[in-house]
Amino acid sequence: MAEPTTTPTRDARALALPAAGRGPRKFYFSRAAGRPGTHHDGQRSLERILAFSVFAILLFFYVALPSLKLAGLPLRGLLSLGVLSFLLLTRPWIAATALRRYFPVIGLAAGLALLGVFVSAVNRTSLDIIVNTLLEVHLQLVILLIVAAMLAEICGARLCMWAIVAVICGSALFAVLQMLEVGIAWDIRRLLGPFARDELRPDMLDRRPTGLSYSPIQLSTQLCLAFAAFMAVRHAERMRTIARRSADPAVVVALLVLIAGSIAAATRSPILGGVIFMVAYVMLHRQTWLAFAVLFGAALIYFAWPLLSSFIASEAPRILRTDDRSAAARSVFAWYGTRLFVDNPVGYGFGFVPAELWAPYWPELYMMRGSRGTLENMLHNYVLSMINIYGIGIFLFAPLAIKLLIRAGPYAIFFIPYAVHILFHNAGPFYSDTIIWFVVAAMGASTAKVTSARAAQATTAALAMTSATRIRSANQIRGVRSA
Repeated sequence: MAEPTTTPTRDARALALPAAGRGPRKFYFSRAAGRPGTHHDGQRSLERILAFSVFAILLFFYVALPSLKLAGLPLRGLLSLGVLSFLLLTRPWIAATALRRYFPVIGLAAGLALLGVFVSAVNRTSLDIIVNTLLEVHLQLVILLIVAAMLAEICGARLCMWAIVAVICGSALFAVLQMLEVGIAWDIRRLLGPFARDELRPDMLDRRPTGLSYSPIQLSTQLCLAFAAFMAVRHAERMRTIARRSADPAVVVALLVLIAGSIAAATRSPILGGVIFMVAYVMLHRQTWLAFAVLFGAALIYFAWPLLSSFIASEAPRILRTDDRSAAARSVFAWYGTRLFVDNPVGYGFGFVPAELWAPYWPELYMMRGSRGTLENMLHNYVLSMINIYGIGIFLFAPLAIKLLIRAGPYAIFFIPYAVHILFHNAGPFYSDTIIWFVVAAMGASTAKVTSARAAQATTAALAMTSATRIRSANQIRGVRSA
């Protein structure tokens, strides 16, 4: 007797997996109708465009207009509150999604706030400093993260990524023009607000370019985050479409943009971080073309640098010097910050100003090169600043922080330039960096899409196998009965 055939029915064919390289067909559902709403596509597109525009405008305020105020309040914060209120009224279910997704981050912010209040009370920090820090750091973090996450959920991770890249790289373009002494680039920057305190110099030509950002350090921080956002979202898209972890050719272009912006801002740490990242990336992927691209890029920079150096009229560019006072002061700051923590492991609270604590240590400091920086600057080290503010109690949150890093998984490698950079400057999450929450929101929307796509494919495959098994069993039963 011949083997009974198992021709799939129409329902079974509908459950089959999509072809390689193609994702499942998408439908947008109307909440009112509960069925595929193709006639709602136009409304959906308009919502995405509006969400993208608001995301980009809000990011621009945080990048280029941090000093702009209305009735004494930061305009960027008022704008965030306004957007949050509108979204809560019109899209409350998206707010619930954002809260569930980022509850560990919000919990970490709340825990640090409570710890900071306790340490500040122990050190008798004034109430206005405590309240201002809670509002400017912890509350602003939560509001901004929820707003950015809701906007990213509406417009999608890809549009958010391009908004981040466009705003920050636009600022870097102005930095390049400022490096080339284009006067109008400086005039536009002055119209946006005051410079950072250390950038107020009488001679415009001696000032380090800031782009449209508040300072060259903030510009460099933002460039590291734009690099991370671009590469992380692209990695998520490639995992969703190609479904294999091959090296991304765009990494070379993104790294060159990061280096170019860092050269314009005369900041060395992002370049060091970029080199460390590239070494790790090459070791992770081990592809021949990537190694050749790195060697070619290194050779190009080596031979082109004398021409670039003469073009910007600088005999000893800052990014190539390690013997200047700023570079020498980093070891002093590390020693000083460590001594401050050892002498007061409870922490100094929100009123921590290391420039006011140097006197007992001056007999040891004054012999060190670059020690005068401790008299007027912060520690220029994110880790030391955090442990001195919150004290030894901050290590209670280490398991949660490690869990968040593990959850980042393969995307964490793209934050290597950022991690290296904040080790040498006063920037970082839960401290003085707000732009990172835009990046976290974009990454969250992207990784959630990858997870849902994998779950949908696994469900589809399981249903298809179940249907095929049932058909095969039914055909076998028919064959036995006919026999």
